[in-house]
Amino acid sequence: MKRIILTAVAAAAVLVGSVAAAAPAFASNGPAQFVTHEPDHPDTTSFLPGYPVAGQDATKPSPQGPVWAWDDLSVKLTPVALDPSQQSDGANYRVDITVTGSFAGFADPTTGAALPSSGPVKGTISYDVRATHAPDGAGLPAQEAGGLSAPGLHTLISQLFDGYATVVGGGDAYTFSYQNGNYTQVGAPNPGTFGDVRGH
Repeated sequence: MKRIILTAVAAAAVLVGSVAAAAPAFASNGPAQFVTHEPDHPDTTSFLPGYPVAGQDATKPSPQGPVWAWDDLSVKLTPVALDPSQQSDGANYRVDITVTGSFAGFADPTTGAALPSSGPVKGTISYDVRATHAPDGAGLPAQEAGGLSAPGLHTLISQLFDGYATVVGGGDAYTFSYQNGNYTQVGAPNPGTFGDVRGH
C-alpha cells in the first residue's frame, strides 16, 4: 500500500485530549472500540509514473515518503477476536481502523506540484494481529504526537495491546476518500483509483 499512506494512516473529528489513556467507546452489541486523536499527521504519497518533474516537487521528505498534506485525524480501532487455527497467518485478532477528519494539502499527491487543497478525509483499513494479551487500550494515548513524530498505524495497534502484538497480515484492502470523493485511494482487492485533489 503506497500512494497515499496515512502513516504513523491515517483522519479527524477533533478530540480534545491530553496524554491520558484513550477511553474505549463500547458499542451496545459489538466489540470494544478505542479512539485516539492524531493532530498534524503527515500524509504521504508516491507519485504517478513520470512525476515529480524536476524543480516542481513541493512535497516535504519524510522516512515514510513524500509528505503532501497535514491531517487532523480521529482514529478508531476496533479489535475483533479470531480463531487463529482458521487464519492462514496465525492472527488471533483483526483490528478494523476507521479514520475521519480533515486535511490541509500543499502539494498535488499525484505529481508533487504545488497545490493548496483542503477538506474532509475518511478511510478504513484492517490488519491481522497476533497478540499475547487482550487489547485494553491502556497504552493508547488520547492524543498522539504530531508532525514527523506521528506514529504509524502499526504503532497504534501495538499501543492498543500494550506492546504485546505484532501485525502479521492485512493492510492491503483499504479505502480512503478526500473531499468527499474528489480524490480516492483504494487498495487490493480493487486496483487503486485516483482523482484530482481540487484546491480551495
